Amino acid sequence: MIIINYFDWQGTKDGLMRWVEAVNRQCEYNRVKFLGLFGPSQVRFNWAFIYEADSQEQYHRIWKDLIIPTEVTHIVTNYFWPEKSFQRDLPKYPPAHFFEVS
Repeated sequence: MIIINYFDWQGTKDGLMRWVEAVNRQCEYNRVKFLGLFGPSQVRFNWAFIYEADSQEQYHRIWKDLIIPTEVTHIVTNYFWPEKSFQRDLPKYPPAHFFEVS
């Protein structure tokens, strides 16, 4: 699964880099793949952390020993599970009838 934390940072660049390092250490310790710090295209948020984990429980373990800095004014987490319901080969996607107008 992929997890994205969107957040606003109201501190210094050095402070942000220290937090990135702390999050990365916890990810390594808990075997969560930390894909990095990204600048999202949304106007609402300054930054995003992106992770890859086997489960929500595995991801949640990284936060057990982390304290969210006061420079983070708010944070939103989105979880993305792999889609496994499409077990058949589709001849083309989207199907041709998707665009039919009667």
